[in-house]
Amino acid sequence: MQKWAVLLLMFGLFLAGCGGAAQTPTAIPTSTTIPTYEFVEPTAAPSIATAAAATAAANASGALDTEAVERGRGRYEALECGECHGANGEGTDEGSAMGIYAGTEEEFIAFMRSGGELGSDHQYSTNRLSDSGGRNLYQYLLSLRSSP
Repeated sequence: MQKWAVLLLMFGLFLAGCGGAAQTPTAIPTSTTIPTYEFVEPTAAPSIATAAAATAAANASGALDTEAVERGRGRYEALECGECHGANGEGTDEGSAMGIYAGTEEEFIAFMRSGGELGSDHQYSTNRLSDSGGRNLYQYLLSLRSSP
């Protein structure tokens, strides 16, 4: 009987060391979730309104910006264009009529920077005629085309 008591005691210690009662098995995942991706169309960048864009849009639509025309008239007077081209751009013996100019705004500004074939008499640096001043002066020339 001593053997049975020792065996029973050892079995009790064995169960105590293993946690006694049967444990519930831990669930092991049988599948792995794979992440999926979806393409989202990027939004368009917002357009930024600038004076150059407004002038380009006005030129494309054929409409003149009245404020730019008035500022251009001021540049025309400040640069003393009227001395050769007439007070209203009608032309004189010294200079052609301004309403007949057929170049683009970019060509006009490039001409005013370089002087073209006319040389330094028509050459204006940015301290005398800024890019916006050139755009305004061009608008003024366009208004002379539509004037009677």
